Amino acid sequence: MHINKKGSYLLEAAISLPVFIIAVIIMSSVILMYACIEDCAFIAANELRLGAAEAVMADTSIAVPYRIKKEIVEGHSQVHAARIRDAGFRCERWGVDELLLVDFKLQLKSNNPLGIRAQADYDLALVTRAYVGRERDESNMSAGDFMDDDAEAVYIFPKRGEKYHSKGCAFLKAASTSATLSASIKRKYKACPLCHSGRAENGALVYYFPSDGEDYHLPGCSSLQRNYIEIDRDTALRRGYTACSKCGG
Repeated sequence: MHINKKGSYLLEAAISLPVFIIAVIIMSSVILMYACIEDCAFIAANELRLGAAEAVMADTSIAVPYRIKKEIVEGHSQVHAARIRDAGFRCERWGVDELLLVDFKLQLKSNNPLGIRAQADYDLALVTRAYVGRERDESNMSAGDFMDDDAEAVYIFPKRGEKYHSKGCAFLKAASTSATLSASIKRKYKACPLCHSGRAENGALVYYFPSDGEDYHLPGCSSLQRNYIEIDRDTALRRGYTACSKCGG
């Protein structure tokens, strides 16, 4: 029996070549959608950065989301719809204040020569901090305080607490420490349900409490308000802190 190999190759080419061409065309649509997503993220980041600079002079709570939506929709035919799900202006989230944030739901559609329409939904969320500084009701350390080598150093928890502590106080041992997320930390500690640290990948910066903590946290988590700083004792007294009853300050 004689087998026509040439005819077999032609048959395989006739079947596979159209499939390959269709796959390339569809892939090109996907690539264009990714390019659109990248540019939309750049637009949002640029407008959010501008809003952070304007925040010291004006309330841009409405203007920033509107500008982002307008530029995205008018500049990209692939964006079929852009819906604002959340927006914040100088708000507090995750234990951090003066935040500007936007959260969009984008619906993308891309046409190709074959008439096959590629569709996708994309969540676009960004956050930054307003360039406004912060006014505090507490006195700063003077130049003399910094230059005084004989000044007595104490430790305070600026975000929570009314006491000052000595270096060996047991309360200080309950403070957090930073680390790079790894498999060993995941084995020792659980993900924090408040900041959803379980979504972080290995290599990310996380915090945990070596002495009494069970979870690892992302920067900005409200659980990290137990961090302490070192200041001069006289400065602590001027700010209204009193001596710790456990260590005597």
